Amino acid sequence: MSEVLKFVFKGNRNYVQGTSLFNALVEVAGQRGAAEGKINVSFKHMIHNPVCILDERAPTAADAVVAKIAGTDGESHFLCINAATETEEAVRQEFDEPEACRGAIVGDKSVVQDNPHHGDKIELLVSLCKKMHQECVDSSKKWVFSRYDGQFPIPEMDKVELRITKQVGTRLTCSDVLVNGEKIADMYFS
Repeated sequence: MSEVLKFVFKGNRNYVQGTSLFNALVEVAGQRGAAEGKINVSFKHMIHNPVCILDERAPTAADAVVAKIAGTDGESHFLCINAATETEEAVRQEFDEPEACRGAIVGDKSVVQDNPHHGDKIELLVSLCKKMHQECVDSSKKWVFSRYDGQFPIPEMDKVELRITKQVGTRLTCSDVLVNGEKIADMYFS
């Protein structure tokens, strides 16, 4: 079963942001009866087309985005997103990443924000993780959100903390995502 999805380009990006794709996958999971559970989503290739196709099927090596979603009932679904062959002009949406990170404190391979004020939770987590990478690992590299493996929906946040737990040079990292002191996911950047 294929479904057409249309995305906006945020800020000055010329691609669909991983956070938008994540939110779409969580929304589709809810439509399929999995309002909460675990999601393991990998972003393999950037999508430069605002028009995408979502398929519920086993993934292939060529897929741009692949997610395995397991609801609390134990049932699992694979969802794949790829650029559509048709295209259209991208609608742009403002995105102020520094504002999302306002008040965050960067430590030694960690970042903490009390009372987060940015409404889109995955966007906040990715923005904070990127800030941590730029300040703690390599400021010259363009860090990219490559995988999220953990709980959905992301719970309400009074405090959020991300800590780099594994690092392969400046090629790949894995960070713990803690919300209100509890680990909810692993987030990977490359």
